[in-house]
Order: sequence, then structure tokens, then C-alpha cells
Amino acid sequence: MRLKGKILIVSSEYFPIPAAAASRVIPWVNELLKLSFRPLVLSSSTVDKNDKLVEKSFFPTPSNKAALLVRLVQELLLGLDLGLRILLKKEVSLCIITSPPFFMACCCAFFAKISGVAYVFDVRDRYPGVLEDLGVLKLKSSLGKCLKGLEAWVYRGAKHVTTVTNGLLGELQSDFPNVEFHLLRNGFDEEVFKDELLDSKKADYFTVVYHGRLGRFYDIDFYLKLIELLGKLEPKIRFLMIGHFPPKVLSLKSPNLEILPMMNLEDLSKKLSTCHLGICLLRELPAMKNAFPAKSYDFIGAGLPQLVGPEGELSETISKSGAGVSFKKINPERIARAIIDIKNNPDMLLAMRDQVILDRKNYGRRKIAQSYFQSINKIL
Repeated sequence: MRLKGKILIVSSEYFPIPAAAASRVIPWVNELLKLSFRPLVLSSSTVDKNDKLVEKSFFPTPSNKAALLVRLVQELLLGLDLGLRILLKKEVSLCIITSPPFFMACCCAFFAKISGVAYVFDVRDRYPGVLEDLGVLKLKSSLGKCLKGLEAWVYRGAKHVTTVTNGLLGELQSDFPNVEFHLLRNGFDEEVFKDELLDSKKADYFTVVYHGRLGRFYDIDFYLKLIELLGKLEPKIRFLMIGHFPPKVLSLKSPNLEILPMMNLEDLSKKLSTCHLGICLLRELPAMKNAFPAKSYDFIGAGLPQLVGPEGELSETISKSGAGVSFKKINPERIARAIIDIKNNPDMLLAMRDQVILDRKNYGRRKIAQSYFQSINKIL
């Protein structure tokens, strides 16, 4: 299959939203332009209105804070809007659809199919399995079986399916042996997280940083307990949180806690580079074994060792390289003690940081995208 026309990229998020889908899609657009393709991003109404490479929906990005039924309606409305745009486009040779949101992505796959446009389906989190992990539904129920059927239909209709981790790749290949899958990792943006950031002056206080959202895959109570423990055990350790957080976090009164709003990637990269330690500790859910959150790549880009867990691909990667400390179980007391030990052991911190810097060359997002899109004609 030789690509000649437009390449549509469907994503619920794009610039200036500093979120997982946007971070994944932006380097795709840049690399496609360099290779003389004609990319067009179809996204929500929340994106930058001045970007000529983006066509906006009438509907916003589905809210993570919304009730599940409301979220479902938001995803379907966005999916129907973007799907109709796929249907009306001329001279389209390929559509790349990134999921989640799962129902938005499925709608777009349906419209690509009926319009005769080949599509690549990009899986960052595997639905509907995640919904079972969160206790929302049982996959053996009638609804669960219907959603599993929908998942299978979407994958089998794709030219191929891309995904973000080796664990998820292996799981999908096992469940769908007749579907072609490719690994397309995330990474940090090397044009923003530049090498000179590694020489940034560190904050006066030893600083542990979390950035992003505290969504369903993170245990809010764990983080609140950890902050409280650090305040009691070692008041000179500062806990910095950057992003959108629920009232439960925003109302916390702790002298060692600083909360900053979500910021653009360039400002975020500079702020992260002044910190000492990143933290990415997930809930103990089956789906998290295959997770490698985007924030972890940002920590790598900023040269930060990180605390990760529970067991899974992220923990195995960081533990094997020595670029941080991994935990099989998420225990606030143990993790607070580990942070204090790292603060009091500069040689340990330096050794982990040196390893992060060595690892950085393998995780440049644009380099990864370049490798994929340079070979996309052969893959398709």
C-alpha cells in the first residue's frame, strides 16, 4: 500500500493539552511533515484554534471527572462528530486512530471502514478490560461480551494495530493471533527536554515531583498519606504536584506540599529539571502490569530518577536499568522511608541519575516516531 493522499490522525487531545494522547500524536505530525506526507489531526474543540493542521470537533475532550454514563455520552458524541468528518474527507489514504477514549475511537473506526479508508488502530490502554479492573463491569456479563466483540471487530478491521508496551503487545498477540501488531513506544519530546536541561540548578530543598492527573489508575489516598508521612518524618523534603487534581488534594494543608497548575511542556520540562526525584506509583490493578505512563518518560527526559510500582513493565524497566527504585507493593510507610534514604545518600542518587542520562538516548519520542513512519509504506 503506497500512501499518496492525506493521513488523518484522530485523537481526543492535541496541542495545547499536555496529556497522554496529545503527547503521543504531536511527534507523529512532525515526522509525517518531514517525510512529505499530508497529516491532518481531527480532535476535540479543546485544541488550539489557530493550528492549520487541526480540524476541531464541536465537542470537547471527554472529562475524566464525569460520571461513567456522562463520559460514555461525551465519547460517543465526539466519535460521531469526528467519524462524520472522516466520511466527508476526500483523497484520504490512511486514518490513524488512537485510543482511549475507546468508544470515540470505535466510532471513528466504523466510519473509516464504511468510507473505504484503511485505518491503523493505536492502543494505549486496553478497553474494555480496564473497565473490569476498575470494577465498572464484568467481561463475562452480556454487556462485557458485547464490548469484547466490539474490541475484536475494531482490531480485525485495522490494517494493523500499534501499542505502547511489550506487555500489552504480547497480550494482544496472544488474544488475536491473526491480527498484525506493532510496538510504537511513547517517549519524551527531545526538542523540549533538551540536553542542556540536565545541567539545571536543583531546588534548595530536596524535591519529589508528581505531574499530570490523579485519575482512576492512581490511589489518591496513598499520595495524601505519603505527603503527610514525609511532612512528619522529614520536613525538609518538598513534595511538588503539577497538574489537575481533585478537591481532596487541593484542600490538603501540609507545609511540605506545593501544588502548581498544569503547564505547557516547555515550562514543565524546566520545572522538572530542578527536582531531585520523580514519582509514578500506580494502583495495584491487573491492567497496570502493562502500563508505562507518559509522565515516566518526562522524568527520563528531565534526567530524574524515579520511584515506580507496583509490579509490571515500568517497574521491571526501571529496576533493571538502575534508573530509580521499584516497589512490588504500594506502601506509604516504606516508600516514605525510601525517599528519606535517597535524600540522605547523595552517591546513590547520583548513580541513579547517571543511569537515567545513559538511558535517555533510547526514549526520544521523535526518534521513535521517525523510525515507524519511515517504514510505514513497508508495514502497510
